Amino acid sequence: MKKEALKAKAIETLNNDDELFVKMIEELDSWNGYADGFRCWDMGLLDAFYCDTPASKLIRDMVEDFSVNDDFFYFSIYGLESTSDRVDLYRYNVSTGELLDNILDNAPHLDIARYDSDFADLIEEIENADE
Repeated sequence: MKKEALKAKAIETLNNDDELFVKMIEELDSWNGYADGFRCWDMGLLDAFYCDTPASKLIRDMVEDFSVNDDFFYFSIYGLESTSDRVDLYRYNVSTGELLDNILDNAPHLDIARYDSDFADLIEEIENADE
């Protein structure tokens, strides 16, 4: 039961800390492509993603409501999209329980302490807890 209580605490932490939730998704995506289809990138990087690409390719990739005035862009199944609310996009695409399971499965490959040392300690405690 201790392990389940620790997992509930970790889920609560992820639910209450948007920045940590985002960083964990992006850390997982950097490791294994976890956020394929909804990973957000800062709009300032758009030119770097399309370096030496014809404008026609860029235009074909965009969805109708794309806006360079948004803060982020991402590649969805529909094409290049934009958003100013990365947290809502990530929470729409990932349940907190699913995120925690992926964090636990990949913890040795993630630098969790870089974002939140208390959360990293909690993950380690979960990994070492008996069922």
